[in-house]
Amino acid sequence: MKKHLILLLVVATALICASCVKLGSKPVDRHFYRIAPVRQAGQTAPPTDIVLSVRRLTVSDLYNTREIIYQMADGRMESDFYNLYFITPGSMLSSELRKWLTASGRFSHVIAPGSMVVPSLTLEGVVNTFYGDYSGGQASAVVDMQFFLIDESTPDNDVLFSKNYSQRVPLSQPDPQQLVTALTQGVQAIFTQLENDLAEAPLKR
Repeated sequence: MKKHLILLLVVATALICASCVKLGSKPVDRHFYRIAPVRQAGQTAPPTDIVLSVRRLTVSDLYNTREIIYQMADGRMESDFYNLYFITPGSMLSSELRKWLTASGRFSHVIAPGSMVVPSLTLEGVVNTFYGDYSGGQASAVVDMQFFLIDESTPDNDVLFSKNYSQRVPLSQPDPQQLVTALTQGVQAIFTQLENDLAEAPLKR
């Protein structure tokens, strides 16, 4: 009798579990995106002997998630479960910035922290905003970054250059693909401005 009762309990549990699972249901359709700004210009300056270390960009906790973030009306913030960046914005934008500055030709080497090469200067950056603004009016991509160029060979880690950059790019359509395109345009504009400003900054030579 006891064995029959245990068997009935096992069968009942299996039936309950089966009722909770939709066999053959369509898998969740998720889309993954990359922010990949394209540097259009050639090398704008002859190479120098400066070795530049570009630290991983710090991203505000509001936006350092793989899920795309939207600002809605009344201050609401939403994340998109179905549309994501392939990697977190901090890692993605840091890698793209190193590639961009390497292509500029202004520095002899552009390295990441942890390299055995001793840098001449260090570039730090903060991504303060990185989202789609759907709060009213025309939807837009909003990007705000701040950069600091530091000479760590000095006793006080002298800041040679610092500046804030902001971009608001209107969307042709308020959908994730258009938002990623607009965010990419905003990042591309900021990287272009940063490169130009570094060309004028009092770099150590």
